[in-house]
Amino acid sequence: MRNPDYHDQVQELLVRAHGRWTSILRSLDVDATILSQRNQPCPMCGGTDRFQYTDKFGEGNYHCRNCGPGGGFKLLQAVKGVDFKSAVRQVQEVIGAAIVPPARAPAEPSALRMKKLAKRLWDEAHPVAQGDDVDRYLRGRQLGMDRYPKVLRCHPRLGYYDKDDKGRSRLVAHHPAMLACIQGADGHAISLHRTYLQDGRKLQRPDAKKVLSGGIQGAAVRLFEPGGVLALAEGLETAIAVHLSTGKPVWAGISAGNLERLWLPEQLQEVHIYADNDADGDFDGQAAAFALARRLRKEHRREGGPRRVKVFVPVHDGADWADVWGAQIRRTSPA
Repeated sequence: MRNPDYHDQVQELLVRAHGRWTSILRSLDVDATILSQRNQPCPMCGGTDRFQYTDKFGEGNYHCRNCGPGGGFKLLQAVKGVDFKSAVRQVQEVIGAAIVPPARAPAEPSALRMKKLAKRLWDEAHPVAQGDDVDRYLRGRQLGMDRYPKVLRCHPRLGYYDKDDKGRSRLVAHHPAMLACIQGADGHAISLHRTYLQDGRKLQRPDAKKVLSGGIQGAAVRLFEPGGVLALAEGLETAIAVHLSTGKPVWAGISAGNLERLWLPEQLQEVHIYADNDADGDFDGQAAAFALARRLRKEHRREGGPRRVKVFVPVHDGADWADVWGAQIRRTSPA
């Protein structure tokens, strides 16, 4: 039976470790190569280049194309060969002091905090309207629409956080942002995707696009309701471009790793997957698209009927379908 006090203590430890996992893991003698953020063999399941440590959400995040994503505790357990409680003790020793100071109330569980934060940000934003920052950004990408999907909103002034030299998050500035609602298998919102904007363009920062929290496995931004066919793409802009060029309803998987895990309605009989052409990199876009296609075909065959699945890949290396759509618009526009 779960000890509620211990659970609350672990949640508090997670809060205090947020943004510090790389230094914590280094202090616990996790090999620097594992933390290098390069593709490499997975410490858990091997392979050659299926694993990458990213710390994308400040939780010691990593992703393996075979055994899936995880965080600092799971990685520490695998590398050091210890159980969860031992990993907790080791992290506590690095951070120092008691897990929960006696005079401080237990932290609210992180999932609940994130849910409340997502709702607050969503409520602060407004539906995308002609002339607002999101509309200007999308029209600048040749992706303007008369009516935008309800799962997109414009936040007029969203806090942008960066990490200082100690790995702690700090507020740097406020920028307008495009919010996209990420929905799980049951249709409920589980997180938000944020695209920070400036002067009608994407903010010139390496992480101008962020998911509010991890744990979105199989969730998607459901831009349009499925019809007889559902199109799938990786990024939001790519998905909108697919819709504009084909008229198909489309969902965005946000990342290549999540695209291959998407949950789809069982009644769908035809799925069109629009992959990014990552031939000038590590072929992540193509690999994710074909992994999803393979999974969908096998799942539906086991359930008693064929599901039509097609994969489309841009011709040019490094291109996605937003690039293809933009090139088409430029070709057909008057000089």
